[in-house]
Parts: sequence; structure tokens; C-alpha cells
Amino acid sequence: MPLNDASFPRFSSVKTLLNGLFDYAGLFPPAALPMPAALDEYLAHRAEPDDWMLGPFVIPVARLNELGALADRLSDESPIALDLLPSPADSVDSFCNSLQSDLNTSLEFVERMNGRVGLDSFEYRLPKDALTSAASAVPAFSRIESVFRSAGLVHLPRYAEISRTDRFIQELPHYLLAIGAQQSAGLLRAKIRCGGMKEEDFPSLVELASFLHAAIRTGQPFKATAGLHHPLRHFNRSQALTMHGFLNVFFAVTLGRMHNLDVEHLEQILSDTNPDSFVFTNAGIEWNGLQASTTSFIQDRRALALSIGSCSFDEPRQDLRDLGWLTH
Repeated sequence: MPLNDASFPRFSSVKTLLNGLFDYAGLFPPAALPMPAALDEYLAHRAEPDDWMLGPFVIPVARLNELGALADRLSDESPIALDLLPSPADSVDSFCNSLQSDLNTSLEFVERMNGRVGLDSFEYRLPKDALTSAASAVPAFSRIESVFRSAGLVHLPRYAEISRTDRFIQELPHYLLAIGAQQSAGLLRAKIRCGGMKEEDFPSLVELASFLHAAIRTGQPFKATAGLHHPLRHFNRSQALTMHGFLNVFFAVTLGRMHNLDVEHLEQILSDTNPDSFVFTNAGIEWNGLQASTTSFIQDRRALALSIGSCSFDEPRQDLRDLGWLTH
């Protein structure tokens, strides 16, 4: 159930972290809510005083008709923003073909909804053959970008998710440099999946630290998604899995950039389960003696570590309240 009373950040640095942080992914596991329940929950959260922490409604293009069937629950006076997921494909050829259809479907849906929804962003899984070599990455992104361009959608953020293979760390430079080579108003962005329903869905500490390190070094904005609806790294009894924490990730990014930390040092921040290690003040943040100003934190939230996708909005808020970083 939504938390109806307002949450107040104890420090300005807490507000910096949480401002627009949570893209609502209630349709996805482990919540996996049916469309009516997910929409109702999202609309309820948008009516709460804490809506300043909330991002767009994340939905596959293939499920837009389900949302359209609930159009009477939406209003053009308060339209909802959609983060759309085109259908995945195993090859760049197949993905470009299906993407064109998905983008047309998306535009037709928005027009049909007559002001009750708007497009916020797209996120897609990069086909596996896109990164088979350093030479393949730039042409693959060029082809995908051309589809967005032909649909007139390059003005919206696009998040391209790298799949984790046994060559994940070796492919990171190709992936991030290829994104950088395709900048259309700076809106092509990276994406890292941090969890799922199985152990193999979770990147290791070194994999996640390597992604963050590469993103920091290239200045590449990114979104993190899946498995991050709790602030700190912890063991989740219901899934019997150790899960990453979003607080660990965002501290690692800002402190990593400010202090030029290597992968091993980023791993230490990502692995820390002690809430007392993570310090917020009005002046900034601190972890084990490493400090960064609130101004630096704001800069990285706006231009580097942009948001997370979470299937729950209540759970992270309650955790933050329990830890004393939010009051009510």
C-alpha cells in the first residue's frame, strides 16, 4: 500500500539523491503486477507528497494496448510519462526491423490517447551481435539510431542496455565509446541491469564496478535497473540472493569521479553493507573519509548516474525512513 504521509529528506544531499530517482517498473518481476494494479499504484504514488522522487511509468511497447484499455483512469489534465521498451531481438537486423514497427506503434498510441500520456524515453537491450568486435559496435548503433531518427524520436533519451556475457568487461570500452560516437543531442545513454530473479542475473562486484569505472572515465550518462529497490547491498531472504544497493552505486559514482578511484576501490564501496559508512550532510556525502560536495552530487545525478528502475516505490522509501535518512 502507498505511504500516504510525506517524507522529508534530513539533508539536502539526501534530496539530491532521491529527486526523480525511481522509474516505476511495477509490471516487472519480482512485483510483476497486472496492468490495472500497476497503473493504479503508479497513479496513487503520483498523488502523494513524495511524487518528487518518482520518474516515468515503465512499460513494454507490446503491452500498450493493455494500458489503452484503462484510458478512462487517465486524464489529459495530468498525463503520465511513459518509458517504453521495444521488443528485444538477437541480431541487429532483426531488432531494427521490429524497432521500426514498435516506434510506429508507440506514436500511434500516444496520438490515440489524446493527451493522456506522453513519451519520456526508450530503453532497449542491445542485440548480442552488436559487440562481437570493436569494429561492429559503431555501425550497429548507427543503424539503430537511424531508426529512431526516421521516426522523429531522437529528441527523447534512449537507453541501450549491454548484455552480460563472458566478455562483458572486455566489451565495455567498445560499448561506451560507440555510444559516445553516436551522440544526438547527448540523448543516447547507457544502461546496466543489476539483478533479476536468478543469481546469474546479478552482475558481480567487479562487473558492476568495471561498468561504473568505464562510465565515469568516458563521462557516459547511464541508468541502472532491476534488483536495486533497496538502498544498501544486502542478502534477500525471499530470493536467497545477495542484491546490490542503489546507495552504494550512487556513492561509488560521485566519489569515484571526485577521487579518481580505481575498480578495486569502487568494489569496496559497492560491497559495503554498513549504513554507518554512508554519511549525508547538507554539505555533501562521505564514505570512509572520502568526501564529495552536494554540488558534485547534483552534477552527477543530472549528467552521469541518472535514475534507477524499481518495481516498488514503497520499499526504498521505507528503507530510507528506517535508516533515518527520510523523516515523516
